[in-house]
Amino acid sequence: MTKPISYVTISYIRKARGDFLDKLILGLLMMRRLTVYEIRGIIRHYFQSMCSDSLGSIRAAVNKLLSMEMITCSEYVERSVNKKQYSITDKGRRFFLDWTQTPADIALSKNMELGKFLFMGFVPASARLQLLSEIISGMEKTKADFKEMYSTINIAEGVAQGINYLESDLEYKDGIITSTQCTDIRQIANDIGEYQMLSLQYEIDTLNFQIEWFSKLKVKMEESQT
Repeated sequence: MTKPISYVTISYIRKARGDFLDKLILGLLMMRRLTVYEIRGIIRHYFQSMCSDSLGSIRAAVNKLLSMEMITCSEYVERSVNKKQYSITDKGRRFFLDWTQTPADIALSKNMELGKFLFMGFVPASARLQLLSEIISGMEKTKADFKEMYSTINIAEGVAQGINYLESDLEYKDGIITSTQCTDIRQIANDIGEYQMLSLQYEIDTLNFQIEWFSKLKVKMEESQT
């Protein structure tokens, strides 16, 4: 007999999401020092489809990374306001690079929302077409958001900003040169930007496939009801 979804499974899903948030934060801190609010802003704008942008989740992940000595915290004053800024340590860089150099198992990427489709057979037949229409509409909106994001990103500007930052923070510059084994800062910035854009294009292409797949299913269901 097939085992039902258990609380252990739910806990594993939550842990998987938390583990990815840890790594995402490390990845952001590989490039520059950031405050919690800056981390949240980047996640909200670029990575909300991947993980939570709640301050509670981010602070919990930051505290975990601090306890593991993968990041450090320093304080500074800006406009009479005390702020905490986080940076990655050598230990954090090694851990992050070990993770990135493990082949990505893209085929097993987990979409928790797919569970709703898995159990759609329990939904009354009269409601399924409407649900499919809403699924397609939601994916089209997400694709439009991604395409708008893609069109507004200025790679050349981002590269220039990255170079200027690294030239102003020699400790971070040395760290990223060691990590990438490349002494050409412009090449490093170009490579980082290129793979970020490729990841965004992958999301758009994946949504194109999903929209086409669900649209064909909707047509098939409509024909079966006539």
